[in-house]
Amino acid sequence: MKKYLFESTVTIRDFECDMQGVVNNAYYHNLLMQTRTEFLASIGIDRAQWSEQLGIDFVVYEAAIQYRSPIQRGETFRSCLNMHREGARYVYLQDFRRENGELCMRARVDVVVGINGKLTRGDYFADYLKGKITIPELTGVVRSTSRMPEKLHEVIYDYEMKVRDYECDRFGSATNTFVQHYLEVTRLEFMEEMGETFRKWHDNGVDMMVTKVDLQFVRPMMSAEKFHSLMNIRQEGPRVIFEQEIRRKKDYHICVRASVEIVGIVDGQLDAEGRCFFNFI
Repeated sequence: MKKYLFESTVTIRDFECDMQGVVNNAYYHNLLMQTRTEFLASIGIDRAQWSEQLGIDFVVYEAAIQYRSPIQRGETFRSCLNMHREGARYVYLQDFRRENGELCMRARVDVVVGINGKLTRGDYFADYLKGKITIPELTGVVRSTSRMPEKLHEVIYDYEMKVRDYECDRFGSATNTFVQHYLEVTRLEFMEEMGETFRKWHDNGVDMMVTKVDLQFVRPMMSAEKFHSLMNIRQEGPRVIFEQEIRRKKDYHICVRASVEIVGIVDGQLDAEGRCFFNFI
């Protein structure tokens, strides 16, 4: 019996990597979406055609990504996918594995189906899938991917930005990849205002590695919109946790909630007490 509904092979290119030669954390969203799009194409669904002719779109509501082992430029890995239904959500469980089976990344992506701009239970999609694949439906309360609070209790940093045209999809909203970029920019700007940079830390033998990201996409961020990127920090054992929000400037409505977990690697070893970050700032 097959372990996954769908698998494809992906090779990492130079421009998809950061200065250390590994895939940028935010870019994983592109790779995850690429696999979901290829899966839909394998069962006869052209996403662009469905959108233009039927008014049907697949909207990411939540995403949780666990980074296990960095993927480097030039590496080829297997992108694997399973899917099940939880009420109105279609939950994609996606793994990136090396050819030897080693797990590099694991993600849960919750998708809802919209028809003509309105969210639905997704029954049209379910009817289409009958006879093509078997999807179990889990009953009961829909499980959330995140442990994020409804609202930040305290904001220690507020950075203002603007959505640019080139950061948007064909609907004019910022892509998931760029949303995560906004969150990363906020953390980097905060560090610079504290007189530090992650590059300087790296040169001193300290690397802060993102191990998990939870994202909840509440409403789209449209081209030319200005927004506030808000942040707080707390610690749980070796993990430094950035609690972040993005709010539109014009009405302060919430667009994105996020929780980003980071651990410190000092001279190649885990900082078990999680103090290297706070000692630097």
